[in-house]
Amino acid sequence: MLRQEILRQPGKLEQINRNIHQASPLLLTTLLLAAGLHKYLLLLRSDGGGDLLGADIPKALMVLQGGNPYSTQPWAAPYPPFHLLLIAGIISLTNSLTSASTLLAISQNIRIVAILADVSVGLVIFLALRQRGLTGLQLIIPPSLFLVLPSISSTPYFWFHTDIFGYLILALSLLALTTRHYLTGSTLLALATIFKLHPILATPLLAIWLVKNQKPLQALPSLLAMTAVLALGLLLPLRIQGYQEAILGFNLSTGLGSGTYSFTIMTLFYAILPNTISLSLPLTTINIIWTAATTTLFLVALATVWTRAKTLNPVQVILLGLLVWLLPLRQLYTHYIVWAAIPFLMRGRLKETITIAALLELANTMAVWSWAIPPNPFPVMNTVYGFFATSLAFLAWNSIALVLVLRQVGSSLSHR
Repeated sequence: MLRQEILRQPGKLEQINRNIHQASPLLLTTLLLAAGLHKYLLLLRSDGGGDLLGADIPKALMVLQGGNPYSTQPWAAPYPPFHLLLIAGIISLTNSLTSASTLLAISQNIRIVAILADVSVGLVIFLALRQRGLTGLQLIIPPSLFLVLPSISSTPYFWFHTDIFGYLILALSLLALTTRHYLTGSTLLALATIFKLHPILATPLLAIWLVKNQKPLQALPSLLAMTAVLALGLLLPLRIQGYQEAILGFNLSTGLGSGTYSFTIMTLFYAILPNTISLSLPLTTINIIWTAATTTLFLVALATVWTRAKTLNPVQVILLGLLVWLLPLRQLYTHYIVWAAIPFLMRGRLKETITIAALLELANTMAVWSWAIPPNPFPVMNTVYGFFATSLAFLAWNSIALVLVLRQVGSSLSHR
């Protein structure tokens, strides 16, 4: 009844929105503090997980000792050197403050710093939306979702992933580009790419957008900065023994071919078809399918940016690049999807944001069931078929997000 009464009086709804907008700094501050406390309490209940304790920290310690982190078990931390250097820097800084001497103590220090990075992303989303002139619910709900949605805010603190630091670099890049600090924004995007590869297809799309929206000489510093960072962070390390095997080997792997390793749609070809109709495709064929799918999606994004650069904003451009990379990716997890969720939240389209957030939460819940984490109401989810069903949920997330972005671009063009 109250809702119907409000809807009959648009003035009241507008007043509520104005009140929310006026209180938004206080609301956001409260959310940041509450989210930080919640994450810290979660942190105390876990050790960080095997990836952090068994791979990221040992590899970062090798860097601090002057060793080659790719010399042994290169797939244990299949990241560019900048990723390991950043983690090593965090370890060095926190150790100087706390004298941590055990893996568990180092893990806790890293995750405490991660909490600061995590809540900072929520603040950056808020600032980017405010910069675009959004108010009220459109301003406060997207950062709130980032801060409180369990699939984004809670899960990483049980099974920690250092992607959190990359999220902040990406978010700062988007904020800088939104405020037209193109050199800073493009450099940060390149840094996010050499931290983890997920924005790699977004960098050429942003380069084209810059050229189409600026004079060539204006765009040149940004293009040179991106090129230099990518060359130093991705190409120069090719001289390091084991680096190429780590980067290409992991990203081109099939998840051991078991179908219960990650939530990629490519499970169809190396697990579902062999188990159902005994059709086993050679690895070269699977690589061709993946390459063709990624190339096709990238060409769609490329054509969109090339022909409609004037109607696109940088957030949409980078989101397109992330989605076309993630959609057919050979290894896919919830924390990978968050890379695309951040620019999606910055779009400020409230209904679409809530819908896509709900779908992400469903996919993440299915992922938890697939890993057989108790209580698991559906044991069948821990089979190849359960993993494939979860893969379809993540495919739906990526596909719907891509369609919504492309539809927004088409809508903007028709209104010109």
